[in-house]
Amino acid sequence: MRRISMLFFFFFVFLSFKFAYALSEVTNCFNYLEAGDYKRAIEMGQRAVKLYPKNFYAYFCLGDSLYHSGELELALINFKEAEKLAFSKEELAQIYNRLGHVYSKKGDLDNALHYYSRVLFLSRELGNKWLEAGALNNIAGIFYSKGDLDRALNYYEQSLKIQNDEKERTATYNNIALIYKDKRDYKKAEEYFIKAIDLGTRVGDYHGVAVYMINLGELYINMENYSRAEEYLTEGLKRILKVGDKYWEATAYEYFGILYAKKKNIKLAKEYFQKAHDLFQSIGATQRAEQIAQFFILLTVSNIFENIENISKSLKEQPKSFLYAGIEVGSKGVKGIVVELIEGKEGFYDLKTKYRKTINTTIYAGVRETGEFQMSAIEETVSAVERLLNEIYGIKGVKGEDVVIIASSALAGVKNKEVLAQRIKEKTKKELYFMDKEGEILWGIVGSVPFDYIYSSILLDIGSGNTKLGYLEENPFRVVSLEYLYGTVSLTEEAKKQNSSQINYANQTQRIASNAIGKKLKKDVSRYPSFLNRDKIFLVGGIVWAMITLLYPEKQESFVKLSKKDIERFHNMVVTKREKVFKVDLSGIKEEKIRIEAERQIQALKNTFTVDNLIAGSAILLTLSKELNFEKKALYFSREGNWMLGYLIGKGFVEAQKSKEEKQS
Repeated sequence: MRRISMLFFFFFVFLSFKFAYALSEVTNCFNYLEAGDYKRAIEMGQRAVKLYPKNFYAYFCLGDSLYHSGELELALINFKEAEKLAFSKEELAQIYNRLGHVYSKKGDLDNALHYYSRVLFLSRELGNKWLEAGALNNIAGIFYSKGDLDRALNYYEQSLKIQNDEKERTATYNNIALIYKDKRDYKKAEEYFIKAIDLGTRVGDYHGVAVYMINLGELYINMENYSRAEEYLTEGLKRILKVGDKYWEATAYEYFGILYAKKKNIKLAKEYFQKAHDLFQSIGATQRAEQIAQFFILLTVSNIFENIENISKSLKEQPKSFLYAGIEVGSKGVKGIVVELIEGKEGFYDLKTKYRKTINTTIYAGVRETGEFQMSAIEETVSAVERLLNEIYGIKGVKGEDVVIIASSALAGVKNKEVLAQRIKEKTKKELYFMDKEGEILWGIVGSVPFDYIYSSILLDIGSGNTKLGYLEENPFRVVSLEYLYGTVSLTEEAKKQNSSQINYANQTQRIASNAIGKKLKKDVSRYPSFLNRDKIFLVGGIVWAMITLLYPEKQESFVKLSKKDIERFHNMVVTKREKVFKVDLSGIKEEKIRIEAERQIQALKNTFTVDNLIAGSAILLTLSKELNFEKKALYFSREGNWMLGYLIGKGFVEAQKSKEEKQS
């Protein structure tokens, strides 16, 4: 999940168009827009496009009015119409600028970066420093959102150097403040937010000042200065309601939810989170709505962790169970899971897996080269989702509304992901949500790490399409996560593309892993020392399961301890004994039940990974081992752990909390 606090105000500018002829409806639309009267601007813009359906300015003004009101889907439609009608580079630059804004708010950062880069190119062709400064500012914002703080700051500084308009500088001050906030230099962040508010007030940027106040309020939450946080959030919300910006209205509600959750007023926090969720959903910001839902679940879980002993003592009646189901669409295939959470008298809950099934698909095939899913792979994946969903619906006690379908972060950046989502909705009548790396880490920790180590360990998740690692900080609460492009399957594809020789293949995977993961990880851990300081690492992912299955087939427990030497032995085995990798000696396993399970696991492994996949995965493990000092860590394979399980556990916790509250009332 994208960090909830990581919101920023994108720099934007109003056009001063020179009309070739007077169109009063269009002119009035721009006048209302510049005055911040978005309701009237929309009304006038709607009249304008009906009267002048071939007029670029009519669609532009209507789109801009809708954008500033938070109506993202409608804004996108009108901006696309304006793009078709644009004749000059100036018009195209402004439309690309607005399209970048819309995609940014929708959470589609790759598309946003694409359009902002187009603006930068055109602005330099035109020699328009004003437009260039805005493009630099917006590109910086995208890199900020991607977590690349150094590149973001560099682009902001470039923008400041060529800005002459004071109103433009206010937005840049705000964005620089957000970078310092992310670096946890709160005093510096506070200084820049106040600069933005003071300058914005002086130049009459009413809308901007409202946003900066909301951001400053959120900063004060992080600083645990709750009275100042409430003061600025209240004033910012009051101002944003006057201009009618639904997106930032929802953001203010979200921050109020965080504020009251921090103050342990869960009831009031719930009310504000619900407002934020519903408003984001209504304006088409569905990913933001889902993030709100996830964040509230986690806060509830966190609160339960803190009070788990008292809660368990209060459950005096007969145990009550909750059944939840989920389908994960990943780069390797589709997984279905149904879990039952049972309230207990001695402990808080007991977890039972009622159903677990995987269908391998080719959804990620070719994505590295084209950036898109193949239509045949989409249909194959949709069919697998439909099949698993029907089986899950057949399990007694499963309610349709309790089943969630979520795509992994490896698929979230694919260009035509909406096609996959639309086809799943057509076939199943259910939404497909896309998880981001923070969400996978957050819920992966809940689903993979024992409660005692939630805030003191690291989670390492090596998937088929990417590699992620992260941890939770307790006070103030936040998710710290890192993501790298290569996983077991994607590294295999890249290495084969570069060299098909079996002898050189292993060296090639090691070289790519070292350059693409190792070098970046070394730089990243210098920013987050906890990755080196925490002494426990819980590992999940197919390659870790493969290693344990081949090295220790007799170990079937939920948590299997391993070491750096195990990783080195595994790598040596898959590289030097290609033909014998899957021929595991099980004669030493005396207990028949364990031997049968080991045989099943080995067969499942052969159906899942090729030897080349195992070599690639072992190269990633070796790289991580070197950079994270595995020899000094306690390493555990969490056999049942995954983020989907954690997400479902979180939902169950929330339901159990509701049950407790109902009993007490």
